[in-house]
Amino acid sequence: MPGLDWLTGSGIEWLPAVGWQQAIEWLTLAAVGFITGVFGVLVGAGGGFILVPILRIFFPDIEPAVVSGTVLALVAANSISGAFAYRYMRVVDKRSAYLFAAAAIPGSVIAPFVLKQALAGLPGIYDTAFGLILVILALRLVTQQLGTGRHSRLSRARSRRRSFIDSQTLRRRRITAESGETYRYRLHESWAILINFVLGFISSFFGIGGGFLRTPILVYAFGFPVQVAVATSIFALSFYTTAGAATHAIIGNIEWFPTFIFTGIGLVTGGQIGARLSGKVRGPWIMRILMLVILIMGVQLVIQGIRG
Repeated sequence: MPGLDWLTGSGIEWLPAVGWQQAIEWLTLAAVGFITGVFGVLVGAGGGFILVPILRIFFPDIEPAVVSGTVLALVAANSISGAFAYRYMRVVDKRSAYLFAAAAIPGSVIAPFVLKQALAGLPGIYDTAFGLILVILALRLVTQQLGTGRHSRLSRARSRRRSFIDSQTLRRRRITAESGETYRYRLHESWAILINFVLGFISSFFGIGGGFLRTPILVYAFGFPVQVAVATSIFALSFYTTAGAATHAIIGNIEWFPTFIFTGIGLVTGGQIGARLSGKVRGPWIMRILMLVILIMGVQLVIQGIRG
């Protein structure tokens, strides 16, 4: 490739010879990373639930353990980028984020070792299990949204009857964003911490970060405002995905070049844009987009897992 001859002939011995096909592949990885970064941070998911299906569907020769490790490392980079942006916007529930991260780290460190032993040589099971998780979650989100309006009055009545008990078990939250908007809600911390321990294991096992699971749980089960749930999820992700990615790296589950390098560049750039777009996109639309993407990716992976 004449235009890039100077890269390999200028004393940089570690850089491989670059051809048109390789250049296109690297640009494609960067573009995929950028789109994933924007959308992943926008829905508080870090992007792993998009990257894992893409790599498994279009690069089936890569071992599931390597896919998990590489994507989790990318999610960690993207989450750190998004966490800085959300902290500046002041929409992060910091207490909850730190509790979630502390609960998730043990599972995220254990999961790579379990993955190496349990799924070695069985990529079909990996794809099917991951796909089923996505499909079940998408269907759950659909039924939750359809039932929101119908049961809103009943929920308010129940909440009044539980007010005394809730006052003893729920922690009040008040978040004032940089924009001046104030969010008020209450959180059952014990249940949230328990759930995040499980999410930490799942996230590192599949390499998905777990934000796409946590965000709807925080919104529908714990009453978080969507913007706060997204920001808090990304902030927590930045801690425990880093721990999980470090474990994957130690046992050799990360493909640093070219996947991590070029996709990572796109992810970090897209993550900054996604964080800023979140304040301009209405909460219900964020959740609808999330449901659609989860369902499509889930069905694709289930089909691939059954065929494989």
